[in-house]
Amino acid sequence: MKTPKYFLEWFDGWPELVCFDLDGTLMDSVPDIAGAVDAFLEHFDAPLAGEQRVRGWVGFGSAKLIEQAMQWADLDPKHHEEAYRVFLIHYHQHLTDNTRLYPNVKAILKACKHHNVPMALITNKPSVFVKPMLDHFGLTESFAWLLGGDTLEEKKPSALPLLHCSETIEAEPEKCLMIGDSITDFRAANQAGFKCALVTYGYHQGVDLASLGADLLVDDLAELLL
Repeated sequence: MKTPKYFLEWFDGWPELVCFDLDGTLMDSVPDIAGAVDAFLEHFDAPLAGEQRVRGWVGFGSAKLIEQAMQWADLDPKHHEEAYRVFLIHYHQHLTDNTRLYPNVKAILKACKHHNVPMALITNKPSVFVKPMLDHFGLTESFAWLLGGDTLEEKKPSALPLLHCSETIEAEPEKCLMIGDSITDFRAANQAGFKCALVTYGYHQGVDLASLGADLLVDDLAELLL
């Protein structure tokens, strides 16, 4: 396989490390996340949020998601712990019921593996959910690192998770790539000194991705392999 044009332009070859976001980048997981949000809202006899509304909340981690949903439903913040517990139990039981891979996820992972590019999965999702989701889709073995939002002292948009991986293999940040779908991923990549590609189909939290100044916006991961 020839070296993709963007990799030639950015790295003069294949990157030394590629870090991937999970939700909204590799998988559309909102249907199952929304189900868990509605489960805790129903627990408190609150209105259900529904999938489309939850799409606008995802991306900052589960604790923040619960906080946003509680504010929307006008629930007392003192119930946050109980709401979070109900959310986690329901989500664990329905983790991949309606979650789906986006197009060409396996193609880009296969290409990077073929060219011996180390890959990391860096998400703000609680780490207890990460491996089971990847196992379900047969993706776990693609990654040298599986970092959830609670794995290290800091999570995205901190650069720490990205630099943790690059420093482990002594990769130069300017020769590393972060692929995500949100301002959270962009800020992490920017602070780490990584190149950043953002997918347009994910969870943008209402942010105009074109305004961020990422190195590339793509509608499909396959565009990175052209």
